Formats: sequence, C-alpha cells, structure tokens
Amino acid sequence: MSTRPPAPDAGRPSGRREPPGDGRGGVSPTDGAFGGLPPRHAALLALLDRTAALREASRRAREVTGADIGLVGVVEDGGVAVLRSWAGTRRESLHNLVVPAGLGLGGKVIATERPWRVRDYARSRGITHHFDEPIGAEGIHAMLSVPVRDENGVIGMIYVARRERAGFGDRAVTALSGVADATALALTVADLAQAQRDAEAQAERRRIAVALHDSVGAMLFTIGAQVRDLRADAGATLEFAERLGTVERQLSEASTALRRSLAALTDAPADCSLPAAVAGDCRSFQARTGITTRSLTLTDLPELDAARCRAVLTAVREALLNVEKHARASSVVVSLAEADGTLTAVVADDGVGWSGDPREASGAAGGTVRAAGGMGLTAVEERVARLGGSLQVVAHDDAGLTVRIRIPCP
Repeated sequence: MSTRPPAPDAGRPSGRREPPGDGRGGVSPTDGAFGGLPPRHAALLALLDRTAALREASRRAREVTGADIGLVGVVEDGGVAVLRSWAGTRRESLHNLVVPAGLGLGGKVIATERPWRVRDYARSRGITHHFDEPIGAEGIHAMLSVPVRDENGVIGMIYVARRERAGFGDRAVTALSGVADATALALTVADLAQAQRDAEAQAERRRIAVALHDSVGAMLFTIGAQVRDLRADAGATLEFAERLGTVERQLSEASTALRRSLAALTDAPADCSLPAAVAGDCRSFQARTGITTRSLTLTDLPELDAARCRAVLTAVREALLNVEKHARASSVVVSLAEADGTLTAVVADDGVGWSGDPREASGAAGGTVRAAGGMGLTAVEERVARLGGSLQVVAHDDAGLTVRIRIPCP
C-alpha cells in the first residue's frame, strides 16, 4: 500500500472514531494548565519550557486523533530530525531515533514539507523502510505525520500511530496540523524564554563581577600597596624583603587572575541588560505581591542608550506599581519587542482597572495616561515623549488593562 497526502476537503471514515480537536481543527497548548488564569495569560505562562512543549505535543497529538502513540521529532544540526518526545510507546526503539530527510514517513514529511500517512507501514511502497525494525518493535501499522513549521521553514514533525490497520482520516490530519501549529508557537516562545534566562544569568554575572571588583579587587590593591611600603622600609632585613617580594608577586598574580575572571564574567552583548533588568523587576514584584508575573522578550532587541533603557525601566516599574495598588490582578505579563525601529514594552494585567471604569478613560483604541488619572505614569509619559515615544493605556473587554510604551530606537 502506498503513502498518500491527505485530501483536506474530502471527508472519509477511517474505521475508528476520531475525537474532535478544539472546535477549530486545532489545539490549545495550555489545556488543563493554569486553569485559573485568563486564556491570554495562561497561554504565555505555559509556553516557557521547550521540553514541556514537546511533551505536551506528543500527549495532545495522541489525544486529538485517538491514536495509540504520539511522537515528536525536532530538526537539529545538519538538517536531521531526532525523535525527542513520545507518548504511549511500550519500548525504547523509537526514543531519540535519528530520522534524515527523505527516509521513512517522517523523513518524507521533512523533505516534502507536507503531511503523509500510511495504513500499513511495513507494506507501504511510498516510503523507504530504513526504520521497519523499530516500527515493528512497537507493533505499529497505521501512521500519520505532519510538519511543524515556523517562519523559517520546517523545524520538526509530529507523528501519530496505531497498532491496528485503521487508517487516519482527514479530521485526524486537521487536528494534528493544529497541534503542529501550537507546537511551533510553543517552541518559539520557549526559545525566547531560554534566551531571556541566559540574559538574566549574564546580568547576575555582571553583578557578581562588580561586587568582586569593588571588594576583593580593592582589598588586593590595598594589601599590595602595604607590602610595597614594607619592602621600602630601610630597616627590613634582606630575608624579610625577599619574603615580602614573594608575597607581592603572588598578589600581582592574584590581581591578574581576578581581572581575567571579571572580564569573562562581563563578556556579553550590550543588549542583554534591558531584558534582564525587566525580568528582575518582575521577580521582585511577584515576591513582594504574590501576583504571578512573567516577562518575555519576543524579538531580538537593539542596543539602547542609557536614557532609553532608563525610560523603559521606569515606565515598566510604574505600571507594575499601579497594578499592585489598584488592579487586584492575579497575573501580569511584561513583554519587550522591537519592530520597524521602535521598541515596545507592554505590561498587561487581568485585574479590574486602577480607578473607576478604565474603558471610559482609554477608549477602544487606547487612551492617554492623563485620561486614566495616573500621576506617576503621567510623569513617565512626559519622559517617554521627550525621547519621541508614547505611552498608552488600553482596557480589555474581559478584564484588565494594558500599558503600552513605544520608544524609537537610536
């Protein structure tokens, strides 16, 4: 039996009931997680870990198609995919299996960038049979695979499989494609979150470097100066002077090693400081208030001068302070992004607003801070305006407010 690409417009019974997806032929990547939060916040909070995203994809793929097995492959170095997540397997034969483009069902999906399916894997003439042994060890017959794509192309594939000769119909293809779309989003956000964690780690290394420079560095310099003074003392014996010389050389070596260590600690791109600072503010805010708070850097950020960095940080801190004072929120998300030469910082909460009815102040398209009545944010708005930027407050129909800060990049 040969493989065949799905015919999306042709419904066909598959011999087994296929449960529907989320009503749109897709899947919410956060079903069952963060259930107490509004959907727009839960979607951000759940998509921060790459391993968890892959695990959820394999589980959800199996669930929405009624399959026995769900597998997720990720394209890695050299363009080969590796099966990194699985659900429903009985053996380890498919775990971490390397799948080059063009080989087997998944390799065909990568090469053609489209879904493919087989009713009987071992007898299919439309695929290569490099993986018959591990497939057979799992007792697999029917199999379906769809590509996972981002803006740069195919980044992986998702499989579902059955241990019986009951093929997958078009509804399964649609549902699994929805899982693939959600997985692509989850992996993108997880990678951005990892980059932000790296930025936070670098900021911490910088803090440590400054502390070491100001304490240990200064101490070594003072001791070195005192040793030189003792050596210059005319009353010192030759033996004592030689011992002081040894101590002075050791101090010099220690100072050199410290400088090299400090250089290594502070060796990082200049644009990592703003995301790290915002992330630090979010951690402090959550620790102080108990409100679930996350920060996301959604794009690469350009290097900003000190004035712009201070303006963004001040605006974010003031927006968080207003959430703490007035919003009665359960979650806050702070995001940073750059597009068309403009840096945008967004602080979104799920609370009740800051005073009165914020919709009357902000309007559908977003209003000014003066209209919303925030004195602290009014001062921030003026500071941002001096840099050619703007600050708006936008109310949501369901709940909460968003403060949006835009500043042109230099």
